[in-house]
Amino acid sequence: MDVDIATPLSTSGRFIVDAHGQRVRLAGVNWYGASEDLGVPVGLDKTPRDTLAQLIAGLGFNCVRFPFSVWMTEQTAQVPDEYLAANPDLHGSTPMQVYDACVQALTEWGLIVIPNCHLMDFGWCCETGDSNGLWFNDRWESEKFTATWQEIVKRYASNQLVAAVDVKNEPRPATVGGRVLSPTWGPGDQTDFGVMYTTIGNVIHGLNPHLLIICEGLGFATDLSGVASHPVKLTQPNKVVYSMHDYSWFHPSGQSQADYAEQMNKAGGYILDQKIAPLWIGEFGDTASTLDSQAGDPSSGGWFANIQAWLTDNDVDWCWWALNPAHAKGSDPGTSTVKYTWGQPEPYGLLASDWATVAYDNLIAVLQSMIEPHTGPGVS
Repeated sequence: MDVDIATPLSTSGRFIVDAHGQRVRLAGVNWYGASEDLGVPVGLDKTPRDTLAQLIAGLGFNCVRFPFSVWMTEQTAQVPDEYLAANPDLHGSTPMQVYDACVQALTEWGLIVIPNCHLMDFGWCCETGDSNGLWFNDRWESEKFTATWQEIVKRYASNQLVAAVDVKNEPRPATVGGRVLSPTWGPGDQTDFGVMYTTIGNVIHGLNPHLLIICEGLGFATDLSGVASHPVKLTQPNKVVYSMHDYSWFHPSGQSQADYAEQMNKAGGYILDQKIAPLWIGEFGDTASTLDSQAGDPSSGGWFANIQAWLTDNDVDWCWWALNPAHAKGSDPGTSTVKYTWGQPEPYGLLASDWATVAYDNLIAVLQSMIEPHTGPGVS
């Protein structure tokens, strides 16, 4: 498959640009499951990975955020065949080998793959009490987090479409050693995410200087206010992208579009206004059937209308949660308390249960309307 995006990617002020300096608007989907209890992306029991990659690319998306857990990278047992039923050539593979094969399939269809360290432990993310809000906990030392990223980067160094890494999902408080530790940004203490992003970013660039380093905000990726006084500065220039997540419960019910924009701009949109760096909404989503029925109705209002307007007005990069029409088996991280069973319907998912067709044409059309950039280098 010919690759349409000229890598490596870099940043130019508030924009992500390709190897020729032309604007690239990252617009994609999250495909999850590998960070959960079985260490394998959902859907491989229903459809060949190449067919799924072709479908994603055919819908016009240009990237896939692909979560993993540190736990998953260490598993040596074979994934049970039933979870790979539509991909029999993967029978006998470890979770990491399955992840490798999916990365290859996605990139062969020209999609940028963005590995994301979603959790240290296995499980469903995210809650304040799950002890996975930092890059270390009682079961995993920070050195292991660093080593895992080194292995991921080396693993895909020759694949130019693995063009960015999303370092740590949704920073939030975690209980470590019996104490609740809260993320910080700026003071230089043991939970300073700005310092961590700088350290990890430079380590990663020592292995592959071409990668974009995506840095999520505090408070479940809702707060990038610390960037104003303490931006992440890497040895390799023009490689930092900041990320927020956005869901309806991050906002008051009935919030006006103006108030929504003010909240988002204060939390992180100012990074674009001040041309500090690009901003990527790495997760946003809601019940797809509801949004599908509201699509194209300006009177519907609500959170989705607000974020749609804000993304469009500000020409922001984004990634929908989620592609999946079904859950993986997901427990509270590191425990046996199951929250979701394998194949349980995922109401935010874009695809039908067959993993071969789109379930919500109107919603897809709205997302497709936000794929092409309207501003930036090379955009007429």
